[in-house]
Amino acid sequence: MTFRQFEALYWIARLGSFHAAARHLKTSQPAISTRIRELERELGVVLFDRSERKVRPTPKGHELLHYAAQVIGIASEI
Repeated sequence: MTFRQFEALYWIARLGSFHAAARHLKTSQPAISTRIRELERELGVVLFDRSERKVRPTPKGHELLHYAAQVIGIASEI
């Protein structure tokens, strides 16, 4: 797990789309998708329900989102 993966997870959940998270983080949507795909592969879980236009965290995504928010908060304090 990397900071950038947690950062992508956090902003996708907060903004509701991979595209919006990419814009916010000043990167490309494919880069954001890659971060999440790698994190999902590493953990062996699906983190987002992508069946609708606005993505939503799965139950496992919600669990990890709690930790991602803590990581983001600690990084901003540092």
